Amino acid sequence: AQVIAIDLSLSSLSYAKRRIYELGIENVELFQMDILEVNLLQKKFDLIECSGVLHHMENPSTGLHALLDVLKENGFLKLGLYSRSGRMDIIKGREYISTNNLQPNNEDIRRFREDVFSDNIKEISNLSNWGDFYTMSECRDLCFHTKEHQFTIKQIKEILSLHKLKFLGFLLPQSVKSIYRKYFQEDKKQTNLQNWAKLEEKHPNTFREMYQFWVCKTKN
Repeated sequence: AQVIAIDLSLSSLSYAKRRIYELGIENVELFQMDILEVNLLQKKFDLIECSGVLHHMENPSTGLHALLDVLKENGFLKLGLYSRSGRMDIIKGREYISTNNLQPNNEDIRRFREDVFSDNIKEISNLSNWGDFYTMSECRDLCFHTKEHQFTIKQIKEILSLHKLKFLGFLLPQSVKSIYRKYFQEDKKQTNLQNWAKLEEKHPNTFREMYQFWVCKTKN
């Protein structure tokens, strides 16, 4: 396989380059590039992974369209999108940040974390259960990100229909798949999004980290 990796962040690419060198990997090319300009590579890809990117864009659908333009007709796309249900703690935290006009600087992030640790503000106290909350940079990314979209499974289904994509399945631990199997034994491939929406309603933290799933273009 030949791999092309793109990122806006030069520091992230520099870290990737260092690790590639340390591990002796020779089949990866790195480019500093906006996802909306990926067509400038003038290549078509068999497989594209885009996890944790589209939900931070002004218009996620535009980013998805850019990726599909460079995906081969028989190619596969892996996406990672935030779940609204799984991110309720974060949503409440962001509302608190907005209400109190907190800024993404070290002083306000420390103040915010102290408010959470005090356990006096119940609507945000659960944030202490998130591992990313315990470092300054990760807390900034977790709660103070400039732009964040969250999705529901119904919205994902609509997006896939709009872009003529076939849902191939979620990446989940076997323990979660076993729970799904108990509820929906008839769906052997576990690709019925309506069923997954029902499961998430019963178990809101099923996709606490992210919806991670594979799709491909439909034939028609």
